[in-house]
Amino acid sequence: MSQTWRPPVAAASVFLSPGVVIGGNNSALELASVLNSQFGVQDGPVLLAIDDAVNAAGLIEPIEVALRGAGFTVHLRGGFGAEPTDEIVNVVANEARSNNVQAVIGIGGGSVLDSAKLVALLLKNEGLCADWTGVVEPANGVAPLVLVPTTCGTGAEATRIAMVTIDGNKRASSCSLYVPRVAVLDPVLVSSLPGKVVAATGMDALAHATEALMSTTASPLSVHHSLRAIELLVDHLEAASLGDQDALGQVLWASHFAGQALNAGVVLGHSLAYCLAHANPMPHGVSCAMALPYCIAYNQNLEPSLAKLIASALTAGQSEDLQVAAKSVSELAGRIGLPTTLADAGIGDDQTPSMAELCVADYQRPTNPEPMTREAVQSLFDAMITGDIAHAFSVTAR
Repeated sequence: MSQTWRPPVAAASVFLSPGVVIGGNNSALELASVLNSQFGVQDGPVLLAIDDAVNAAGLIEPIEVALRGAGFTVHLRGGFGAEPTDEIVNVVANEARSNNVQAVIGIGGGSVLDSAKLVALLLKNEGLCADWTGVVEPANGVAPLVLVPTTCGTGAEATRIAMVTIDGNKRASSCSLYVPRVAVLDPVLVSSLPGKVVAATGMDALAHATEALMSTTASPLSVHHSLRAIELLVDHLEAASLGDQDALGQVLWASHFAGQALNAGVVLGHSLAYCLAHANPMPHGVSCAMALPYCIAYNQNLEPSLAKLIASALTAGQSEDLQVAAKSVSELAGRIGLPTTLADAGIGDDQTPSMAELCVADYQRPTNPEPMTREAVQSLFDAMITGDIAHAFSVTAR
């Protein structure tokens, strides 16, 4: 792997990460001691924001029993869905306020963890979810927050972002205090994930790591985490999607590393992904998998040694050519059963103009290394009709 490129060390940078990351089988059963040692919360009411499917699988009950046995009053709350809305977050926050909740524990995928972040903020501050979008600095901080992922992709337990749907549109709330003091990575909680979920969420993590490398605000630490995440995902995602438990544990950690890399922010790929999901709702990781090769193509004019580094990472050292890397990403997505063209995803050719308009109007990325224009973005979506990655590279070729 080429190692000639390094991010500029003289540039200002801030890297956020959980203060404590706890790993290992059944580590989530130790949440009571975590609340005590890390926050001084020894008893009283706590909110357990959970994923409904994880609860139905019987994985939440032992955690709840352990908390109750340690003297906590547990308020169990699910119902967040695949894409949380401000309505559900507001309801849960008001319930938590009424019950004088002392700490918030989120156990689930990105939708649950993002909801937990917003609830923790609303517990300490006035207003509703819609009042806290954009970059926010809550005067009263956030309630004690512990995040426990049950998927292998979002990395939400390590990021400053909480996504929420308001009036049908995805909106971001960005706050440094959303990065929890404690994250818990328990392989038991991902051991029964369906292969398709592992595939989609793993590709989401690959998008996070790769896009963070392209970001103009990449830092020495974000680059380090990006490269480690890509290495683990390229080596283990396919096996993990087929049920290999050791590979699945590696992908869980890769997701976390990619989440920490997101300190640098995502770029065009996630904007494309939001527009794909707007045209035809689909899991976030599926849309990110479709978009990533085209994001790589659009941003091909990187500093040459950085481009070689990204290509080498994505091809496990087999090539330093970004076009080869983009094709490799698309082929990986195809092998693990994800759509790679608009037709595969049920999106009509006639939808590319509206998707391009939405992309540049609502999802600009100041940290994307290449300016985003409507015409160029539409050309990317047009290339997705048949999966023509070579055409995508022609869009910004110089």
